[in-house]
Amino acid sequence: MRNASIDVLKALASQVIVVHHLLLYTPMSDTLQEKWPTVLGVLANEGRYVVQVFLVVGGFLAAQSLMRILESEQQPSPFFQMAWKRFLRLAKPFWLAIGFAVVLIWLAGRIAFDTEVNQLPSLAQMLAHFTLTHDIFGLPAISAGVWYVAIDLQLFLITMGLVYGARWVSDRFGFSPAPLVVYGMSALTLLSLFWWNRNPTLDEWGWYFIGSYGLGFLAQWASKAHRRLRGSAVIVLCLLGCLLIEWRERFLLTGVVALILVNHAQASILFQRLASKPVQWLSDISYSVFLIHYGVAVLASAVVIELNLQGVTSNGLAFLLTWVAGIAAGWLLHWGVESRKQ
Repeated sequence: MRNASIDVLKALASQVIVVHHLLLYTPMSDTLQEKWPTVLGVLANEGRYVVQVFLVVGGFLAAQSLMRILESEQQPSPFFQMAWKRFLRLAKPFWLAIGFAVVLIWLAGRIAFDTEVNQLPSLAQMLAHFTLTHDIFGLPAISAGVWYVAIDLQLFLITMGLVYGARWVSDRFGFSPAPLVVYGMSALTLLSLFWWNRNPTLDEWGWYFIGSYGLGFLAQWASKAHRRLRGSAVIVLCLLGCLLIEWRERFLLTGVVALILVNHAQASILFQRLASKPVQWLSDISYSVFLIHYGVAVLASAVVIELNLQGVTSNGLAFLLTWVAGIAAGWLLHWGVESRKQ
């Protein structure tokens, strides 16, 4: 059964990210921001915050899938088998999107050279991206936002470790495994909110982001009717505490998304009206659009530079065409790779 709240949040957040990157990396941005400085300025400067939506939703969905392991009487698949399956699910469309970006960067260089977008990656960069370790080794990203893929994998593996560890303890000592996972994730979430996330040098590791991911995980656990009020109160208190220690605006959005997901049964009255078929479609392809739109933007930038487009109308049309082309490319990637059984 589809979750209307998640559909709307993913669809909206993915499009904000696309617009954010187009405003940061395309030559059309300057002309358009001069015309509409307030709205586009906010999207250019603060649009990155919507990544919190994906982190919270990711934690919520991870809880839905992994906590079933604790409810099953059968032994789960081996840890490394499940980890490899998750890696391939994330990496296959990622590899294709990176290859596509490299080809378009090369092609853009044949059309119009621009130092910001025409730097072809080294072999070391390609290998690091292949293994999702580019940030760990301090290598420049080939495409915008690709750090998130590596972080998502790390966060899922951490959560798997908690679940499999709780299952192991339960099998040997008779403890109920679900509370062990909830307490473990709560501890990691608090450590991140109050400590790890305050150290920017840790941002290549999942620990830095597990505060938001963990709140999504706990939101799923708290979404049951008898836990909903307590869960909402705990989320509010945790976020107030971490913001009082150090103000981080992105956690305001984190809190709103987590509260929506805790109360998604009630929020569905509103979100079901918004979750039309096009919104559901944008939600389904959101990961692929996120991966591939940068390559489209690079090629479009080269064309705009070569044509020397001037004026709001021509730049606005180029911006919209690039946006639509990024969505179309994402749909093709989703249809051809992501939606196929791994």
